[in-house]
Order: sequence, then C-alpha cells, then structure tokens
Amino acid sequence: MTTRSVIGAGSWGTAIAQLAAENSDTVYLWSRTHDHASEINAAQANEKYLAGIALKNNIKATGELEIAMQSDIIFLVTPAQAMRQILNDMKPFIRKNHILVLCSKGIELSSGKLMSDVVKEVLPNTPVCILTGPNFAVEIARGKPAATTLACEDTKIGETVQDAITALHFRPYITHDLIGAQLAGALKNVIAIACGIAHGLNMGESARASLVTRGLAEIARLGVAMGAEYETFLGQCGIGDMMLTCSSEKSRNFSLGLALGQGKTLDEILGTRGTSVTEGVHTAKAAIALAQEYEVEMPITLAVHKCLNEGLSLDDALEDMLNRPVGHEHPTEIADA
Repeated sequence: MTTRSVIGAGSWGTAIAQLAAENSDTVYLWSRTHDHASEINAAQANEKYLAGIALKNNIKATGELEIAMQSDIIFLVTPAQAMRQILNDMKPFIRKNHILVLCSKGIELSSGKLMSDVVKEVLPNTPVCILTGPNFAVEIARGKPAATTLACEDTKIGETVQDAITALHFRPYITHDLIGAQLAGALKNVIAIACGIAHGLNMGESARASLVTRGLAEIARLGVAMGAEYETFLGQCGIGDMMLTCSSEKSRNFSLGLALGQGKTLDEILGTRGTSVTEGVHTAKAAIALAQEYEVEMPITLAVHKCLNEGLSLDDALEDMLNRPVGHEHPTEIADA
C-alpha cells in the first residue's frame, strides 16, 4: 500500500494532497487542529482554505502527527517561520527511509537560513527536496495544467518524488540547485509586493515589467553570490514564478502591495487576513540581511523592506529608486547593479 503525507492543511498543502492522491493509495493531510481535520473528513473538502473543491476520496485528514509520519515521502507545507518548530515536533517519528519535500517559500527570519539548511540542522540525516514554481493552489487542486521545479541533490531521490506527484496536468522538472530554487521562490514574493504597490499607485504596466526584470536580476545576483546557478533563475522557479506572482491579485504578496499602494497600512491589511500568511513581509527583512552579508545590491528589495519595516513612505521609496544611477544590462554581467 502506497501512502504519502502532507504536513499543513492550508490551501497549498491541500492542493499537493490532491496531486499525491493520483499516484498513491492513501494521502494523510495533517492539520494542526483536530477540529479542522474532522471538518475536512466530514465534508471531503477543505472549506476553510479551498472552498468548493471536492477532495479525492483517498485523502484522509488527521490531527495526529504520528499517523502522518507513517509515509515515506512527506510534503512539508507549513509557513517558513514555523518550519523549525514542526521539524522538531516530527523528530521522534523520523525514520531512515523518510524523504522530506519542502513546499514553503521563505527564509528563516531569526537565522537568515534557507529551509533546507534548517532541516540539516534539525534532521541532518534526512534527504530533502524543494518543490517550488508558478503554481496557484486553487488551480492545481482543480486539475488545471502547470509545471514546477523539483530541486534535489540526489537524482534517484528526486525521481522518486517526481513519480509521486507527476500527473497529466502537473509536470515537475528536476534540478540539483537547491540554493537557487529556494532563493527564487522566496525572494520573488518581495518583488511581487513591489509590483502590487506600483499597480496600486497606477504607475502602469511598463513600470511593473521593469520591476519584474530588474527584480529578477537582483535575485540572481544574490543567488550566484551564494553559490546558485544563474540558469535556475530562468526556469519555472525563477522567471515562471515571477510572472505569476507579480501579475495576479490571487497572489497574497501582490495583493498586499496593491492594498499598500491604495493607501492602506500594513497592520490594516494583515489584520484582515486571519491565518493566511504573506511570506514576503518576513522575507524582505531576511533578504536584506543576506544582501549585506554577501555585499550584493538589491535596491527593489531594500525599498520594499524599508516601506514594510522602517516606515519609509511609498513616495520617498519611489524617489530613491528613480534617483539611482543607470547602469549596463547584459545577460552575463550579473554583477551589474
């Protein structure tokens, strides 16, 4: 009997459970509360996060972590800032044959570490893959076609996970670049906030296109400085995810930026979102710390960070960016600001 498990019963976790259910006998969907798990099982749907979508019959929600840990392949879809805690909770149940697939896009704010590095600290002997790409949960759960990036250092382990989630409508492409895949997935959320702000200020589509392209350039600069491969940022987890997240109000990060541009405060926006996590808010601060450590200029990320965390007005942030000197643009000149 083939079982898979998903840790985290939010919208993306539920969508991944739908995918995994196509290639397994049972998928355990772990929720942090027993009541939520019971609601999912009773309705065979996750009305709290993916209303109106019927879940496959072989998806079984549970509030017991020990039950979810019975599977060999475990997809972790908890918020990035909660990843260390859930890994410690999982520690008593970890087996030698477990494979962890990290599906959360973010950088640990307290340490500046990527999610794979957090796993290496807490569970040093457990293999890790990264699943990241241009995927909206509601579309994946409804079976709409999409592709994604699956990063894993071990090819055989990567192919095992690939087989577990490949479907007619969902195509994961394998890479060995864990650093690039994680940075691309996390940092594009910050650029998406910038694009949302620009849209809220009615700056036009040309401005947004410039933010996307220059944003991708500064993400790639940091990535290469940290040991990532430049080509990774041209793939599904790079330009693909940027195109999606920076252009749709379905994106929590873009919609947050949009609300900021329309005059709302950060506290007002976050106060209406309940348990929904806008990871770019945390990532902006962590990204600036990394940029300083690796001596990389990231002007768009810095502007977003100052607006979110240091009280800089949108007008002043825009003026600072427009007053930057122009430079050169060439695909191989990654170091150019």
